[in-house]
Amino acid sequence: MSINNGLMSSEYEHNVGKLIFQKKELLNKLMKTRDNKDYEVRSLINEIEALESLFTNYNLGMNVFRRAQGGRSFID
Repeated sequence: MSINNGLMSSEYEHNVGKLIFQKKELLNKLMKTRDNKDYEVRSLINEIEALESLFTNYNLGMNVFRRAQGGRSFID
């Protein structure tokens, strides 16, 4: 999954991508410390997986509208 590839077109994608990036940075910092707590690491990993799922599912759903010619024309 490429989150920060510059192709994000919605505020939702931008914000979820930013959260994923921040959580991964925090996880990397936590993994480098000797006093990290196992439950904190597991919790961050779960959060990252959930955010990545949200990001992927949103993109899969929106691709139908983004690729279909006139995909939103019926909404007017």
